[in-house]
Amino acid sequence: MRQFVRSFLRIVRPCVVLILLTVVISTLTACSSPSEKLLEQFTEYRVEHDLDLYRQTVPQDGESSLVAVYETVDDLFGIMEFDGKENNYQEVEKKQKVTTAVLTGDGKTTLAILHPDQKMGNVRVNADGQSEEFALDSQEPITVHTLKDSYDDVKIEVFDEQGNLIE
Repeated sequence: MRQFVRSFLRIVRPCVVLILLTVVISTLTACSSPSEKLLEQFTEYRVEHDLDLYRQTVPQDGESSLVAVYETVDDLFGIMEFDGKENNYQEVEKKQKVTTAVLTGDGKTTLAILHPDQKMGNVRVNADGQSEEFALDSQEPITVHTLKDSYDDVKIEVFDEQGNLIE
């Protein structure tokens, strides 16, 4: 009988350990990560404020905010760094051809350019004496670009594919 019990325990112990391990892993997987919680908070915020979303970033592990580009029901174009607490945002009145919004904070400057009718072209940015150029996103009506530093004075010029300034 004693030998039977020992044999039984040798077989059952690994199964019990495996079941406990499965329960622990399932429990850990079910918990929401901070990034998932932030996305849930932003979804609630977006619905509550009736924002029409153009684009948003997905925060990676360790990031405490996301960037979203949107339009309001009042026809404002905006860019927001959403952290669930003190949301940094900039909203501007939409223009006929090209609308730009500039968000400064956290050691960087993020530009959002709405260009619904302009698929090709370039952007020239002058920021505190620094100059940078990049192409418009030809796949979407919006281009988002982040400058390496935080600037107070930012001037954005958008040009069509022939090099003509778009007002």
